[in-house]
Amino acid sequence: MQNELLISLSKSYSDLLPQNKESLLLIVWLYRKVEKNYINEDFEQKDLNDTIDEIVDFLKIETEKNKENLSRKLSSYFFITERIGNKYQIHLTVYAKEFCKLVLTQVQPELKKLELYHVFKRTLPLHDGDLENIDNLKYWFDNNFRPARNEILAHTELLQTSIELRLNDLRTLLKPDVENPKELINSFLEIFKELENQTSGLINTIDHKNDTLNKIKSSKDKFLFEEEAYLEFCRMQNEIEFFFQSIDRRIIAINHKIQLASKRLRNLLDTLKHKQYFKINIEKLLLIMLRTSTVDKGEISIHQVFPKKLLPFIPTKFLAVPNIDFQFYSKSEPEKNVVDKEYEEMEREKGLKMLEVQESTAKWIDKISQEIESGVEVDFDLWFDKILSQEKNLEVPIQVCFGLIESYNNSNNKSISIQKEKVEKTLYNIALWRMKLQSTPS
Repeated sequence: MQNELLISLSKSYSDLLPQNKESLLLIVWLYRKVEKNYINEDFEQKDLNDTIDEIVDFLKIETEKNKENLSRKLSSYFFITERIGNKYQIHLTVYAKEFCKLVLTQVQPELKKLELYHVFKRTLPLHDGDLENIDNLKYWFDNNFRPARNEILAHTELLQTSIELRLNDLRTLLKPDVENPKELINSFLEIFKELENQTSGLINTIDHKNDTLNKIKSSKDKFLFEEEAYLEFCRMQNEIEFFFQSIDRRIIAINHKIQLASKRLRNLLDTLKHKQYFKINIEKLLLIMLRTSTVDKGEISIHQVFPKKLLPFIPTKFLAVPNIDFQFYSKSEPEKNVVDKEYEEMEREKGLKMLEVQESTAKWIDKISQEIESGVEVDFDLWFDKILSQEKNLEVPIQVCFGLIESYNNSNNKSISIQKEKVEKTLYNIALWRMKLQSTPS
């Protein structure tokens, strides 16, 4: 089946996508004209020719060959020509309309102007009436949650792209050669304001998301008395929870990038501040020197507050060419380094122990990863005891814990949940937070 799919795509590739920039603009412009009622949904050949002329004028196409390429009939995937009586009518396909919607959403993303919190609040409201019975909750789930999910995911992707663009702007601002510091400072303030709004929006998003999830969890008792309703509630709750976890991971990644941008902004501010101070001090120094210096018989005398510094110069004379005896050589032998055998052996044993810890850590991480891949939820405090009992070394389970967090913290299909619930280990007088790892739907 996979090979058949690849073969079909390779054969239809030239029909599924516009072949050049001109064809893409033609399809999108026809879609916009139909959307704004400039032309009918079933338009005529004259409307198509007029749109082609508009694209030709916009792109300033002069050669006839390029005009002919633009006016060629596009694939039937994009529009269809039908004969009705003595006339031919053309209409865009559903595929073309959906394709244009996706293109325009990326080029003109209206949601990009909003904070993520407002997107959540506007697209995913949850009222008390939605939790009264299983039918109301299922209606909210099918007609509100599922459509809003794609919209929220699309906004987070656009937000990530926006943060990347801001970081690129900061990289440009941090270049050492700056001709216009005032313009640089204005750009700095504008970027800082955008990032500040997005950061506050992320904080509000987490609060709103947690409130929504807590409302759903708190209504669980209403559905305990009917098995079918309870199973349906659990299914919807799990799907909502998995979605919110994926949003959490994205928010963490976005916040990390914002923190990186903030660090660069601070570097930029320090650069501007020190550069401006240095420039101001140089200007003051030159101004004082010009005002206090005098010219006497063509020689410039600087004010006494700027004392002259004399550089020592000692001329060297060779009274005679030195007589070098090339037959002479030193018979002294280099001293041999004294090797501390006891210290060397201690360092070697230390390195071997470190290597053993690394090997044991890698072995246990592989075992736990296999459990996670098989779909089993891993409770780390149980594994902590198991590792400690076999290895007899407290450093191994600690290194395994850090290794798992580093491996799966930013994973899209694995999740780590850490509860601030202490798990006491009395033997070694330590306490852990409860940590669980599991696979999540990507």
